[in-house]
Amino acid sequence: MAVWTPDVQKALGVTQENFNAEGLNKLTKMQLVALVASARPDPRKQILTCPASGTTPSGRIRVLVTVAGDDPTGAIAEAIKQSVASLSGVDVVDSAATADRALHVVVQEQTVNKRTIGYTASYLTSTPCSAEIAGKKSDAELKGTLGTYSNAKGPDLAKDLAGMMDQDIQPLRTAGAKTQ
Repeated sequence: MAVWTPDVQKALGVTQENFNAEGLNKLTKMQLVALVASARPDPRKQILTCPASGTTPSGRIRVLVTVAGDDPTGAIAEAIKQSVASLSGVDVVDSAATADRALHVVVQEQTVNKRTIGYTASYLTSTPCSAEIAGKKSDAELKGTLGTYSNAKGPDLAKDLAGMMDQDIQPLRTAGAKTQ
């Protein structure tokens, strides 16, 4: 017959007092070992937690915008953030934990004879998530759209990226409208 141990309490959450009351004492020792083993999370497996589509509060979609690359003054990054923030129902946020979607941009300066002629932006949209592996949490993302825009003027580049983001979040708006 099975006997309560501290491992049983740790894995199953059953106190010594409740062990018999819940009928676990009627299991064989090997059945209890198998039950405890199946209740422990496999350290090789992970749990991925992402925001559900259609759960945007009051129709607002929170977007994390990150910009890296050739932007020494930060003007292009600011223009991109402002353009995304100007979209209907969008709030730009500062952390992945509070975001429904993310837009990651890498800006590259285009030059001819050492003169800047414009910028190219490579972008990736994603859904911010958290991954838990063996009890340790870390940030993760589900990849969305990957693409590139080239434009001679930074503000137009920002508008192009915002227009693409507007299309990318359209399914969230549609799902959010159905739940309200």
